[in-house]
Amino acid sequence: MPQITQPLLPGVRGKDYRFVRHGDRVYVVYQVRLPNGKILRLAWRVDPEDYRALGIERDRIPTISRAQFQRLEFFGSASDIAGGDPNEHPLQKYLRSLREQFGNVSWLSDREVVAVMLMGYAEGWSAEQIRQRITRTRWYQQRTSYQRTWELEMTRADRQAAVGTWVQRMTAALEELYGPGYTLAEAGVDRAALRKQAEMIASGKWGDPSEGFELWLAQERKKAEGIEGTAAWIERQQQIEEQRAFMNRPEDVFEQLRQDAIVWLGPRAVPSTEVLRNWSERLVSGLASEADWQQWIQNQARALYPWLGPNETWQDRASAYKRIVEETWGQPIGWDHEILTRIGQTDEAGRPTGAAMPYDDFARLIRQREEFWQGPVAREEGFQLFNYLQSVFTGVGG
Repeated sequence: MPQITQPLLPGVRGKDYRFVRHGDRVYVVYQVRLPNGKILRLAWRVDPEDYRALGIERDRIPTISRAQFQRLEFFGSASDIAGGDPNEHPLQKYLRSLREQFGNVSWLSDREVVAVMLMGYAEGWSAEQIRQRITRTRWYQQRTSYQRTWELEMTRADRQAAVGTWVQRMTAALEELYGPGYTLAEAGVDRAALRKQAEMIASGKWGDPSEGFELWLAQERKKAEGIEGTAAWIERQQQIEEQRAFMNRPEDVFEQLRQDAIVWLGPRAVPSTEVLRNWSERLVSGLASEADWQQWIQNQARALYPWLGPNETWQDRASAYKRIVEETWGQPIGWDHEILTRIGQTDEAGRPTGAAMPYDDFARLIRQREEFWQGPVAREEGFQLFNYLQSVFTGVGG
């Protein structure tokens, strides 16, 4: 029974594709030119029932030799690429189907990554050669180790299971915030949106999953604290009472201000002891309020780091750069490490531009440091891609 009901194949016959015959089978062949000049010949088998729909007269199709046949890359049946958008190359359609099959992973839609993979496949590169080329792509450098693991190594079932686990944990956290007297619906929580947020956490799009969860939890806690009678609101009232008692202890206030300054300004930009003591004394005596201090410290942060967002601390922004360093160097660093003073972008003359350094530029910077070349990541950076690529691009044999 014919499989092709829409006879149109992508492109123009004789220009974009041609039919060839080997043995008793006919194939449609497309060519893809790679960045290195090599050409891949992609072939789809045409079932005899579809010859008529495609205007094929078998005996008039040119025959290819065994050597030419072995140079073809087989991807399945021509019925898979017939119909649809006539301007969409079959390889694009094939990659799109793979994206859907593997949960819409982003690397299959990245031209740079796909080009490297195809060249590696065509040239027979080793796993190490492919790994080295992939690590130079923007896709690789703009993602954390966890994000790459999520897309490259976890199956679709694994990802769905991980999302389900986070939904359960988030649901339990919301029940704690609102207390037994509230349902999720009464708290204004949409279950579809909750699952989408769980996917953001599980996939690492909000940083390490544990950090992403804490970020989500902080936002949800703030919402719950604004609703009188919730468990979070009751806990917040207790904290306010404790803060009032705390404000009567100057040394404790001083230490709290110092810790606040570290978070807002970074360890290397903390105000002098004299400035902090002055603030602690004013707060204890009532000459200044907590709001006064917060406004002052935030103004200091904006003056030092104009690239910070509203209510964003230095530590908020630096945490992503710190994580990149630790993953790239293979070792933890402290908040006071010198490398974290380099996250502000500068021009060729070394003058601040008023913007934060792009993550990919920062990643290249730290890979030039001695700490990287002496660390375990430079020697053993794991990237389990080769076997996966083999399974993806081997296709279906003729």
